Amino acid sequence: MLCRWLWPAALVLLVLPADELGAMQASTGAYQVVDVPDGGTLTGEVKWAGAVPEASELLITRDFEICGIGYRERREIDVTQSGGLRSVVVYIAGVEAGKAWPEARTGYFLDQVECFFDPYIQVVPHGSDLQIVNSDPILHNIHGYELIDERRRRTLFNLGQPEEGTIVQPLRPRRGQQVGLECDAHDFMLGWLFAADNPYADVVVSDIPPGTYVVGAWHPFLGTSEQEVTVNAGESTNLTFVFSSN
Repeated sequence: MLCRWLWPAALVLLVLPADELGAMQASTGAYQVVDVPDGGTLTGEVKWAGAVPEASELLITRDFEICGIGYRERREIDVTQSGGLRSVVVYIAGVEAGKAWPEARTGYFLDQVECFFDPYIQVVPHGSDLQIVNSDPILHNIHGYELIDERRRRTLFNLGQPEEGTIVQPLRPRRGQQVGLECDAHDFMLGWLFAADNPYADVVVSDIPPGTYVVGAWHPFLGTSEQEVTVNAGESTNLTFVFSSN
């Protein structure tokens, strides 16, 4: 079975609580919640074509009692045995009005635990508050970069956390939706955020207003692939994205 947008490994969707929805709409002036009585459904697959690159190894140079001793493996291209590509954010662009954001149970969290970002990649609604947690009894310095294009990035936030605890950081990139995460104290730590403009990203994307849209699939190391799709009322549409090293 291929990776059919089963996203605990590929994408984790954290969504805006209902009491924050109005504030977010006021700040972005974009997405509006309306009834979708005749919506369509979108499903799909994300595949990898070709040989899978070997994982790189980064030397752990400090805080061995928490981070471990030796090397940290970084697998930039993570492929299932059946050829599905993990760590891909799939989203529908340009949906200005549609279903409400599902209610988040616990808010939006990014943890730093045993010198890992947890989760490694996730979707957070644009403009919402991200609770950045340090669960390690050591200094972490989380550095978030807004990825403007393949060559340019700018600092979105740069926060030192010398002790265990939580910092609340609004997620408001201005020129892109992708955010890279690094720790300035531990150069082997890496993570990613996607600032969503609408709630149409899920295992099965349903209640989509009929129309023609651009559907994007973004991988942190491979870039973005886009397809145009027409969603018809009451019908299901299937898409397949294929990434390769070429």
